[in-house]
Amino acid sequence: MSLTSVKAQELNCTFSINADQIGVSNKQVFQTLEVALTEFLNQQQWTNKVYENQEKIDCGMTLIISSYSNTSFSGTLQVNAVRPVYGSNYKTPIFNFKDDAISFEYTEFEPLIYNASIYQSNLISLMSYYAYMIIGLDADTFSLKGGEPYLKQAFDIVNLAQSGNYSGWEPERNSLNRNLLVDLILANGHREYRNVLYGYHRLGMDQFSVDEISAKDEVLNQLMSFENLYKRSQNSFLFRIFFDAKSDEIVDVFNSGPNVEVKDLKKMLNKISATNSLKWEKI
Repeated sequence: MSLTSVKAQELNCTFSINADQIGVSNKQVFQTLEVALTEFLNQQQWTNKVYENQEKIDCGMTLIISSYSNTSFSGTLQVNAVRPVYGSNYKTPIFNFKDDAISFEYTEFEPLIYNASIYQSNLISLMSYYAYMIIGLDADTFSLKGGEPYLKQAFDIVNLAQSGNYSGWEPERNSLNRNLLVDLILANGHREYRNVLYGYHRLGMDQFSVDEISAKDEVLNQLMSFENLYKRSQNSFLFRIFFDAKSDEIVDVFNSGPNVEVKDLKKMLNKISATNSLKWEKI
């Protein structure tokens, strides 16, 4: 496995490919693909905004190849993104997602060019979708629903990609795929997720260097607002999406610095994210 990164437009993405599972001796095609995808993600201008160096979004993608034959690839993709916290060197996680339905065709050295209006290949659709998801979620942490145009672009990619007949793009209600993920985030019925993304980060985390107690209270209040979503949708996949990224950080926030009352918070967290109950006990 190797790691590659280049100068970014909006993204500062480290992309890696792990092909150890398949036991192929000649891994040149994987190295070529790794470089091509790194350049595709980082050199493409995804928005009409100008991102300063310090504004570029740090993210990572790891593609684990489980099957390869000629030009056909399949495997899993782990996607992570972080954003800086104001007044500190700390970077807070905003997205941590594993996609188990990765399959595509790729011929070594073929050009990868994104065109928003047409479906070109599943590989381009996959990478473009996650680029816009990362940009959209990052923007949501800086302004309320600030990522709307980018998340809608991800949804447009979903609709176009369905013509390719690859898994992960079809409408789904019982398991979390790319279609359902962006659909849930954009739906007004799940508005608390995006409200919390903004309030937790901009009104909470970004204020720790100014007033730690007030910032901690704000983080707590933002998390407590998830109860409203829980009342409407107890099994919302968005709880999993949020806490897969934030559970460790939440424990750290409430285990350091000045104390705040966490009894109600722990009760609520155990209710909406029971899979993390061992973590919540540490608060």
